[in-house]
Amino acid sequence: MTGDRISLKYRFLYCTTTLLLFLALSPHTTVTATIVALATNETFPDRLAAFGPSLSSSQGKLGYLMESSEDPTGCQIVQPPCDDWVALVRRGGCSFVTKVRNMQKSGAIAVAIGDPDQSSWVTMYAPGDTSDIYIPSVFLAQREYQALRYLSNFVDTPMMILLLQIDNWLEWPLMHLVILIFVSPSIVMIFLYISFKLRQRQKLKQDLAPVHVVSRLAVKRFLREKLGENDAEECAICLEDYMDGEKLRVLPCHHTFHTFCVDAWLTTQKKFCPICKRDITVPLVHDSIHSEATSTTVLPLFVEPYRHHHYHLLNTNSSLVTTTIESSSSSSPLSL
Repeated sequence: MTGDRISLKYRFLYCTTTLLLFLALSPHTTVTATIVALATNETFPDRLAAFGPSLSSSQGKLGYLMESSEDPTGCQIVQPPCDDWVALVRRGGCSFVTKVRNMQKSGAIAVAIGDPDQSSWVTMYAPGDTSDIYIPSVFLAQREYQALRYLSNFVDTPMMILLLQIDNWLEWPLMHLVILIFVSPSIVMIFLYISFKLRQRQKLKQDLAPVHVVSRLAVKRFLREKLGENDAEECAICLEDYMDGEKLRVLPCHHTFHTFCVDAWLTTQKKFCPICKRDITVPLVHDSIHSEATSTTVLPLFVEPYRHHHYHLLNTNSSLVTTTIESSSSSSPLSL
């Protein structure tokens, strides 16, 4: 039972550690991406959406970044400006998933949604079923969005870009690094400490006597006039002499102590007798053996004489009957 408890605790520790690492790592290994402008070799970090397929870290997605003149927000289906185009749309007007669905129907191979006002990343989520979306989409902060929009409008020909998924821990936010490096090990150490204290408490509890067992032990009053030759006159715990009329607790080993002294000892220190170290929760074995031996050895002492006496009486009666019969048979001819 104890081994199963320990195994269960270690499984819980493993699951907790795995969950913490997952929470610390998942926002980055699955949502951080970059756009590479092949004409200038510039990179623009962005964040991959929580819906739709992921990007390959080796091959990525290659296409022409273009902003539709019909609807730059992507809230309606537009005519594809060219083949293999990556739609650059502005945030606002409709939900993220609506923009991606419209651009997917417009023939785009990927979607880059930019925020013209805020300079922070946003993880794009979508409620409901998004299994119909088969093109990747990324979110651009203000600076990256404006730079890519300027480059795509600056050149006459469509600008070719490469979308890649990256995992650069140097670009992680400071708070996530702190969680990964300091908070997660601290939580694990706290769990180990609590687990150790619980095991220690359980072990201590096993060494103590239950209160209901102690309360059922015999109690007697100390009377000096009835003191036997081998009876103790002082408590072995507090070393104070017994007073007449004082209540004493009698342990199964027949050692006596002050009730309050031995009760506190058995329930807070050890469940053993302070003198003979006997476990008070285990019944005496030699008492049961002695009672069985008494029933098997003392009883024949009374039974055997009875059997011998009964056998002697039977023999005596049989001899008397035989003598009477012989006397009757010998005297019968005289009567005739």
